[in-house]
Amino acid sequence: MIRPKDRPVDERGGMDFLGPEFLTWLWWRTSTSPEFVDATGDAFFVHVDEFLELRGERGAARKTSLRAGMPGASAEGKVALRNGKVVTAARVLFARGEEETAMTIRAEDLDLSGLRPPKPEGEQAEERLAASLAGVRRAYADLDACLGAFLAVRCSDRWEAEAEQVRAFGAAPSEEERSLAT
Repeated sequence: MIRPKDRPVDERGGMDFLGPEFLTWLWWRTSTSPEFVDATGDAFFVHVDEFLELRGERGAARKTSLRAGMPGASAEGKVALRNGKVVTAARVLFARGEEETAMTIRAEDLDLSGLRPPKPEGEQAEERLAASLAGVRRAYADLDACLGAFLAVRCSDRWEAEAEQVRAFGAAPSEEERSLAT
């Protein structure tokens, strides 16, 4: 999940851990405090939605893919974290008022796919195109704000305390497990 402080980063000198840490942190962050603020000071909300993929150290042989519904609240996702898997892909929903934008983010290279901006409104084709492009720009800006919030903590002395909270989130029972226990 989140690399312990005493474990070396990467013997090859790479930063392969950063994408999975970001998506795991984003899952935790959105489950505890889904509100983010963009560069202009406007608030937006983030939610892990419909798809979550986790992998163990041995790659595809130890892959867990959760689809549909709320995978972030599922027992399977939390069990995968407890078994040492990391988030390698997630479907993320950005919401601003009534406007929603969804995209899938891959941890390996932060590649985006399936970007679904809000349906553009307007009479003219040019108006709809301009609205679509504005929605795509806003989606990238929202992702940049989330990544910026992560890196601000990750590159600070607050990281170990926050990483401990993420580890505790991974170790705690999911909403589904808690509801089954009652």
